[in-house]
Amino acid sequence: MTNYPRDEFDRVPEFSTRVGSHHAHGWAQSAASKSTGGKLRWVVLTAVLVLVIGALSFIFGPQLKETLATSAESETSQSQEKTAESSEEAAPSESESPSSTIDDEDVLYGQLIGVYNAASVAGLANAGEEAMTEAGFTSVVADNWTKPAEVSAVYYMSEAYRTTAEKAAEVLNIDEVLQTSNIPNRVTVVLGSDDTLGLNE
Repeated sequence: MTNYPRDEFDRVPEFSTRVGSHHAHGWAQSAASKSTGGKLRWVVLTAVLVLVIGALSFIFGPQLKETLATSAESETSQSQEKTAESSEEAAPSESESPSSTIDDEDVLYGQLIGVYNAASVAGLANAGEEAMTEAGFTSVVADNWTKPAEVSAVYYMSEAYRTTAEKAAEVLNIDEVLQTSNIPNRVTVVLGSDDTLGLNE
């Protein structure tokens, strides 16, 4: 047997953990493999979750959108109805006429009242007389006024006839109620061209 001098390669420990060169860094490769597998698992799970959410959105999205739109329309409609109801309650109806503030017990329905046509409209005084009679006045005469008048008015001689004059004005839709002694009757109605009886409608 040939004896060779000992060199550094002869000083290898008896129990060595060294592996061959083809196994170099084996532990690093194993760790890298495990790390890559874990990352890949999370990527797959994320992709599956995204696909599930996308499928649910595709299936239920239109229905949910329609439901939300219907709910919004319903709330808007209810709000508009409440607003309309509030407006109707706040504003008096046009068909409702204001209640009279005149005490009928103070009205002299038997008092002679003259109704005069001051607008040169045929039948105006007779229409006023008819309206007064329908309202309960029993002594009404119709005639022509001596000069034309644009605004209708009811005149009374004294305070004792004021309520009766106001009632006559109410019946004939006249705003002007004036006291004067220069009239032919204690209560005198002068119908002007403002057409308070609505004959020209």
